[in-house]
Parts: sequence; structure tokens; C-alpha cells
Amino acid sequence: MKVIYSIGSTFGGVGIGNLASRAGRVIEKNKALYKLICLDYKKTSIPKEKIKSFWPLKYLFWYPLKGLQRYIFTKYNPYLFLDNFYDFMSLIHVKKCDIFHSWRGHSYRAIKKAKRLGAITIVENASSHPITQSKILQEEYKKYGLKFSAYKKKSLSRAIKELENADYITIPSDFVEKSFLDNGFPKKKLIKIPFGVDIKRFSPKKSKKDDKFRAIFVGSIQLRKGVQYLLQAWDELKLKNAELIVVGRVWDDAKEIVKQYKENPSIKFPGFMDLKEIYSESDVFVFPSIEEGSALVTYEAMASGLPIITTFNSGAVTRNGKDGFIIPIRDIKVLKEKIKYFYDHPKQIEKMGKSARKYVEKFTWEKYGDNLVKEYKKISKS
Repeated sequence: MKVIYSIGSTFGGVGIGNLASRAGRVIEKNKALYKLICLDYKKTSIPKEKIKSFWPLKYLFWYPLKGLQRYIFTKYNPYLFLDNFYDFMSLIHVKKCDIFHSWRGHSYRAIKKAKRLGAITIVENASSHPITQSKILQEEYKKYGLKFSAYKKKSLSRAIKELENADYITIPSDFVEKSFLDNGFPKKKLIKIPFGVDIKRFSPKKSKKDDKFRAIFVGSIQLRKGVQYLLQAWDELKLKNAELIVVGRVWDDAKEIVKQYKENPSIKFPGFMDLKEIYSESDVFVFPSIEEGSALVTYEAMASGLPIITTFNSGAVTRNGKDGFIIPIRDIKVLKEKIKYFYDHPKQIEKMGKSARKYVEKFTWEKYGDNLVKEYKKISKS
């Protein structure tokens, strides 16, 4: 089997680059990786002769465009240009292979070429269907008087065509699957593979240094993650001997909201910090996201032995009532009830935390990679 894997990001970097590196290493381990095409890459076990990168693009286009966006063209999205240009450049390295696997937004032209050369084509889709994603975020931005322009008409149409042109779509969760089915996408084209977690790096806490009830949120602090509902819920609860730790970078769309809660002494915004340490000092992980694929932080928190309060839209593998609670999006009342439940029932924190850890052990990165390779073999024979 010869697989070409393509991602218009830094392979081995953060976000999707981290996910891609997990897949790439396993494909190489199974001696199936023919070529890795990427924007750039960090240190990896994949032989350099198999890697085709376009790292100069980061310095010629990405950083300058990012600067222009930040200080001049604030409504312009540089990702759209870079992804399109990467797709065009990647055509050079798309050769005859058995499977061409790429990421959504990075391969509109490349997929067409790969198909002409006889390859089975797969698009990795780590979030909900673009129409669902656009609708949810537009609703949220409108609610807060902001304009959402990540998916203009042309780019939305391009993303949908890219998905339609592919033979298969890999998705990570039930929420993403539902979003595709709701938009009339055939189920037979969907390959559902949950993500994974390093269960050695993230392990259950031994004991806390204090008796303070501590809830934690980890992720980019933006409207998409539902942090606005968490901040309001916590502020209204006014729990004694308790604090909320909100870990991550504050995005522009949430800056004004965060300002409203800066004076609340029970809410901390530490920026970035050692997650392993803060997980061990926390009691419950709260992640009320309104749109995700399958948030990796939920896997990490479960592996750390924390019960979870999250939404169906987060794509978490959390089981409602066993490892924590799955709540409706944007529901401050229920969010308050579930936080208060753990505050009032410390024994349930321990019970559900243990359950979460045991269950998430089924979702290792090794398992993720093995499942991906199994699907490659399966569709190659069909």
C-alpha cells in the first residue's frame, strides 16, 4: 500500500499539526507512507526523503499576512489565501498512489489530481460540516454583535465541493457525523475514528495541595468554545472556597467578555501553563463548547482522572452520568446545576473521575493510528 498524506500546516506542530503527526508516524510504522506533503515540519521519525515541505511559504506569506491582518486588514483571514496557495503548490508532489489522505481546506485541486491518477481519496475533517459550523458560529457572533466572515460564499462552496469530491471523509465524533448527515451527506462515505490521548503523560492526581473546589477550562478563549457561558455561570454561582481556572489565549472575539470578569477574584486567567500540574490540582473539567470535532483537552482531562462537564457539540467521548455530564449548548442554568452538583458531592468527583480515566484508556494514540490503518486496508479491498 502506498499512502500520500498531505496537510497544509506544520506537521508535528500544535492543533491539527499534532493530530497529523500521530497519523503520519503510524502510517510510516506500518510501512505504508509513500510521501508526506506539508507546509513545514518539526522533528519527526519519518525519513526526510519522504517529506516534501513548503516552509518558505511561512516566511513569504504567512507571517507577513498575519501581521497585516492584525494591524491593518483586521477582517481578512490569511488562512484562506495560504490554504489555497498550499493546495496549488502541493500538486507538484501528488503522484500515483493507492490512497491520498489530506486535510479539509488544503486539497481541493490535489484531490482531483489524485483521483485522475487512480487513488482512493480521503479528506480529514476535524470539525463539523462547514455549513453546520458556519451556521452555529454566525448565530453566536450575531448574539454578541460581531460579524463572522470565516466562511464567505466562495470559500464555503469550495470546502463543500472538496468534501463531495473525496471518496471518504474521516471524522472524529458522533456530533460531526450528525452534522454531515443533517446536511444530506451519505453515511457510507464517513469513517469515524475518535482521537486519542497520551495516557502516560496524563495520569490521575494523587492528592491536592489544598481543599479549595477548583473547576478548570482549557482551550482557546473564544466564543466557539462557549467560555462566555461558563464565565457567566460561575459568576452567578458565587461558590465559597472555590475558583475557576481559565487556561488559554484570549481571542479577539472574547476580549470584551473576559474584561467583565477580570475583577472576580474567584476567576483566574493564567494564560498558558503546565496542564499536567493544573489538572492534578483541579476537581472538575468544564468545557461548554458550541462547535468542535472532538476536543483533545477532554481526553486529557479524563486521562487525568477528572469528571467532565461538556456538550454533545464538543465531540467528547465522555459518557453522560458515568464520566461526568453532557449538557445542552448555551444552557447556563444546567451548567450551573452540574457545577454545583460536583461542589456538593465530592465523592462523585472521585467516582466519576476514576470512571473517566478507565474509559479513556481505550482511546490511546496507538489505537487511533491502528484504526486508521485498518480503514485504509478495508477501503483498499472494497
